[in-house]
Amino acid sequence: MKFKKIGQISLAAVVSLVLMFGATSCMNDYTVAYVFTVGTQYNQIGSFKESYETGALTTAPGSPFGSGGTNPIRTFVLSGGRYLYVLNEGAQQVDGSGNITYTGANVSLFSIGGNGTLAFQASYTSQGINSIRLLPDTTGKFLFVLDAYAPVSGAAGSGVTPQASYSASYPCQGSDGKFYPTGDLTAFNIDPNTGRLSIITNQQQQNSNGTQLTYFPVGCSPIDFTISSGFVYTADAGSTTNNDVQTVFPYALNSSSGQLTLTQNSPLVLGTQGMSSISTAQGSVLNGSKYIYVLDAAANNGSGEILPFTAGTNGSLQALTNGAVANDATASNPVSLVVDSKAKYLFVVNAGPTTGIINPISQITGWTIDPTNGTLQHIAGEPFGSGSGVNCIFEDSSNQYIYTTSFNDSQITGRILDPNSGSLTLLRRGSTFNSVGNPTWCAVSGRTT
Repeated sequence: MKFKKIGQISLAAVVSLVLMFGATSCMNDYTVAYVFTVGTQYNQIGSFKESYETGALTTAPGSPFGSGGTNPIRTFVLSGGRYLYVLNEGAQQVDGSGNITYTGANVSLFSIGGNGTLAFQASYTSQGINSIRLLPDTTGKFLFVLDAYAPVSGAAGSGVTPQASYSASYPCQGSDGKFYPTGDLTAFNIDPNTGRLSIITNQQQQNSNGTQLTYFPVGCSPIDFTISSGFVYTADAGSTTNNDVQTVFPYALNSSSGQLTLTQNSPLVLGTQGMSSISTAQGSVLNGSKYIYVLDAAANNGSGEILPFTAGTNGSLQALTNGAVANDATASNPVSLVVDSKAKYLFVVNAGPTTGIINPISQITGWTIDPTNGTLQHIAGEPFGSGSGVNCIFEDSSNQYIYTTSFNDSQITGRILDPNSGSLTLLRRGSTFNSVGNPTWCAVSGRTT
């Protein structure tokens, strides 16, 4: 009986320890962030709760949510984590006269509630045609939308009709031989209390009737833009009328009014062959300026290269001393990048081959950033695998994990970020999570209450 009693006591002690450690483990875990993706298959927003301890994602109550429009291609969470914005590109329609419009195109505003739930608030129309990108400024006071075509008729969303010949209103010749308007930026004020938007008119330029423009013209065939050091930079693919010379178009940004002002007599020529992205490394400072990175997907025999700059006088771009850096030779089709919160590492997502394969294997290539001169050095062990048709990458708000979304397999992939080496390893309890159908972009909110 004595031995039996001792055994029972020992077993009880073991059970108590298991329960105690299990409870402690559970107490250490909590939802550290909400992760959002937008997908074009069913015009949806996916909302997920992120585990602090494991990085695992679980679907938020009510998810997925409707995107408020058609073909959602971009999203972001406003600083403070209360509001989510979705850019719906819309579905292209061409009438009998050749006029091109986009139905279901808008910017939709959602409030973020407890457990990552979303509630639709309002939608807004960009002034141009074929909206392709949106960004807030660094303070969260203003929102900018990049449109492929400026509204020649002056009416928002009125459409564009390609012309047979060049004119001041249609200066950009496309690959089809027809002429199109330049691109434009639409600027909005953001109400800090409600997240709602209001148009900022162009105080420097007027239309033929003497009325202020409701947009800010940029160059031909814009592809992407970024905001850095008080300037808005738009990357333009160019036109056959200028031999498809690729440029960056800078505007000075007034931090009080959101007004954009031209600072250069002509756009900045970079010498790139196939720009796919321009992005800013927030928090990364060199000589008082943040790094600005341009991805040239056509360089390095199709593997691409990274061109690092800082913002110079009047919005000029100053190339870093060592110039362009070749992407990993095994990668292809670089589409987006992110710099970690400590400005130590840069990661590029590469979608993979665009022809000859249905489901390309995507990769993440990575570099360390020299804090003194910005020099990029490959991280040991890269590239890292990441789904099929990857298109978006971000670091979570706890600075532990890197996530990507991939279009072809409709998944989110998570990896652990080693803060000492920049290496990315798979999550400990499963690294892939089902997203909404054909995700196109991703965002994260660190506010969970």
